[in-house]
Parts: sequence; C-alpha cells; structure tokens
Amino acid sequence: MKTLFAIATLSLTSALAFAADPELTEAQVEPAFAKADANKNGTVDLAEAKKFGITEKAFTKANPDNDGSLDKKEFAAAIVGQFTEANPDNDGTLDPKEARKAGIKSKAIFEAANPDKDGTLDIAEYLTALTMSAK
Repeated sequence: MKTLFAIATLSLTSALAFAADPELTEAQVEPAFAKADANKNGTVDLAEAKKFGITEKAFTKANPDNDGSLDKKEFAAAIVGQFTEANPDNDGTLDPKEARKAGIKSKAIFEAANPDKDGTLDIAEYLTALTMSAK
C-alpha cells in the first residue's frame, strides 16, 4: 500500500511540475523577437537582448553554442528561463514582486500586460510586458 501511495504521489508531483512549465508559441515570440532584433540580421546579440530586458545570465544559459547571438528558439528559451528563475513557487505566474525581479519595474506596464486583472503575469503576459518595456 505504501508503495502504491508513493507511486501515485510521485506521478502527481511529476504531472504538476510538468504542467507548470511555461511555454511560448512561435506567434507570441515572433513580434517580440522582431522588436529585439534591432539591426534586423535575424539574431539577437547580447546588447540587443539587454535592451529588450533579457539578463546576461538568461542570455548565456539560452545560448549553448556560445555564438554570441540568439536565434528565435534561443530567444524564447531566454525569456522562459528568466520567467522561471523569477518564479520560485512554480505557480506559472509572476506576482508584482516576482515580475520586478524579472525586469518589469513599471507598475503601469505590469497592469497593461495583465488584461485579465488577476494581479499576476503568465508567460505570455510577461513577454508582452517585456516587449512594452523594451528600449
């Protein structure tokens, strides 16, 4: 009986952890990537990433080939990585404090990126906030 309970608990825990993994669609990433790619060369270098609000740490983690730039897939990975790091409770959303940690400093941008007014940002809303914040 204990073994069955342990397996059920492990299965539920794994399912919850998997369900909390944030994902972005290509349609969500495309306009953000276009804005971040200021020189329109098809990649985002570190300077462009920083202007968009991606930290050097997130950039480096998302650039395993170390070529100094992010393609769209790596760009999305950097956004997801930054979101995940700012979300220690793994609830799939960022409250205002977590959002500040993830680079969303403006309360007005947080509120504008949160159309459902639930007081948190999911990954798509976070990407919207980063895009709005980009310099």
